[in-house]
Amino acid sequence: MKKENKIEIARNILNNATNINMNKGIILKISQKVDKYIVEHYQKDPKKNKLKRSYGDTDEREII
Repeated sequence: MKKENKIEIARNILNNATNINMNKGIILKISQKVDKYIVEHYQKDPKKNKLKRSYGDTDEREII
C-alpha cells in the first residue's frame, strides 16, 4: 500500500475517532501513526516537500 493511502486512511480513522469521542489515549496513538506515515513519506521523496495552501500558493518546508 502506498504511503499516501496509509496517510489518508489513518487520517480518516483519526477523524472518526475524534467524532465519536474515543479515549484520548487511543486518539493519541492514531495521531502518532499518522505523523509517522507523513514523516516517512517526506523523507522518502524530498522533492515533495512543497505544501499547497488553500489559495494555490506553495510553501516550501525543510524536513529536519
